[in-house]
Amino acid sequence: MTEVARTAPKLHLPASRASVLAVVAQLGRLVRRWDDRRRSRVALAHLDDHLIRDVGLDRAACEDEALRPFWR
Repeated sequence: MTEVARTAPKLHLPASRASVLAVVAQLGRLVRRWDDRRRSRVALAHLDDHLIRDVGLDRAACEDEALRPFWR
C-alpha cells in the first residue's frame, strides 16, 4: 500500500489543493494504521495458548488487547 505513495509523481498544485491532498493522505495513513491494529488484534484473539506463551503473553493480556477499540 505504501509503495503507491512513494512512487507517486510530484504534483505542482496551488497551495489550497496541496493542503487538501495532504489532509487526504494523512487520513489514508490513519485508516491504514487503524486497519493494521484491527487485523493484529483479531489475529491475537485467535492464537492458541501455546502460541500466546511463545510470544511471552498470557491469555488475559491477549483478551485485554483484543477488546481494545481499533482507534486506541
